[in-house]
Amino acid sequence: MNEVYIRKMKEDEMWFLKMSILFGLLFTFCIYRNLSGLLFAVLVPALILFAVKFLGRAGVRVKKDSAWYFAGIVLLGVSTCLTANGFFHFFNILGILLLFMAAMVHQFYNDSEWGFAEYVKKFFILAGTCIASAGEPFKVKLRRNSAHGREQKESRRNAKAAAAGIAAAALFLIVVMPLLVMSDKIFSEFFYRFFGYLDLSYLIENVDIENIVGITFTFFIGTVGIYAFFAAVFRMNLQGKEEMRKGSVNPVTGITFTGILAVIYVLYSMIQIVFLFLRLGDALPDGMTYSQYAHQGFWQLLFVSIINFLAVLVCMQVFGENKILEILLCVISVCTCVMILSAAYRMLLYVEEYDLTFLRVLVLWFLAVLMLIFFGVIHSIFHRKFMLFRYIMLIVSVMYIGFSFSHADRIIAGYNIANTESMNQEDVCYLIYGLSDDAAPEIAKLSEKNLENLGMLRDVDNYFYEINEEYRNMGVRSWNFSGSSALDAAASWQEKRE
Repeated sequence: MNEVYIRKMKEDEMWFLKMSILFGLLFTFCIYRNLSGLLFAVLVPALILFAVKFLGRAGVRVKKDSAWYFAGIVLLGVSTCLTANGFFHFFNILGILLLFMAAMVHQFYNDSEWGFAEYVKKFFILAGTCIASAGEPFKVKLRRNSAHGREQKESRRNAKAAAAGIAAAALFLIVVMPLLVMSDKIFSEFFYRFFGYLDLSYLIENVDIENIVGITFTFFIGTVGIYAFFAAVFRMNLQGKEEMRKGSVNPVTGITFTGILAVIYVLYSMIQIVFLFLRLGDALPDGMTYSQYAHQGFWQLLFVSIINFLAVLVCMQVFGENKILEILLCVISVCTCVMILSAAYRMLLYVEEYDLTFLRVLVLWFLAVLMLIFFGVIHSIFHRKFMLFRYIMLIVSVMYIGFSFSHADRIIAGYNIANTESMNQEDVCYLIYGLSDDAAPEIAKLSEKNLENLGMLRDVDNYFYEINEEYRNMGVRSWNFSGSSALDAAASWQEKRE
């Protein structure tokens, strides 16, 4: 089967190369120095259209359920031009690439039969194959040349002969030209005037070499990237069908391992329920508040939850099916859910005491995602054929897309301003230096009098001045919703200050 697509791409390689060049031009126009502008959102559906054209040229019919992947990709593209947060810019691009890879894999393989480990392994294989295929666009010309036989050999011989002649003339002129220059004043002036235009310092001063290199590199990435990706996909080297391997290790080992963990985790979970959630008794050490108690164990619980997730997956993969083992794995998973709730509750107590930061919001989001993932893990313990990887991909995609549209920095700024009775310099510094420009509309609501008392009024003035400088010349190509909102906030602040 794989030979069919490889042969079709080689037979029609010039079409694929021309389309890749066209995409490279569009890619460069849309995102060169413009990773968060309006044209980024235009490039994303264009990528999907090019992919559909590539698949159609190879005789591959687009599956109907690929529309879900494409919808997620488009939403991430739209989200990018709605925020000024660099975190979302980076992870939106990463999410687009991963969803695009998943969509193309889904086109060629029956991925419903893949287990979690197989899915991850084959994604890495595909990524490695893409890198290995980066040289494919440069082989097109060579392959076409080899088909012309004698004519091409003759052309190469003529080119070599011409090059030899140029080299000989250059060596000869090195000796002759100085003599000619000295022999005639008019020729000398003409010579120096002509080559004065080729002065390297003049070129460096008057030609934007940085932009030329940047545009060339961006075009190279777009052209080579799409060609190499489909060259890798058409290789069909992920072994279209692979049955999920059942664990072969004696389940007694797994029962012993998970049994010990289950006892400890049940005891720990009971302590969380009694003393943290219900707050029964007075078990806190002297002098420790609940916010201090909460912060003390948060990160440890987060890491334990992640370790438990990996441990349950490994046990399901390694050990054979066994009812006792399944019950113990379920107990561990349920206890992990209690730990996740404990970690989230601890973080909420800490936020109540010390306000919001982007990291704290990100952690709360991650804990919610991890909780939903464990629901799928618990289901897969008793239903081994459950497509856990696709479930996780769905959960992460939906939750992340929602998060990327949330304008988290603006929410953080609004919460901190509304819930802080007396802000200090550190609080204001975090708003203007620690958050993206998404937060500008909320920062514009700060009281001038309070800022003046804190000695931060000049800093906020500079903050809005820099926003105005950054976004005032924003055109259609680079338009960003948050940038536009920040510009309006800067104008509002300026009116308030006048």
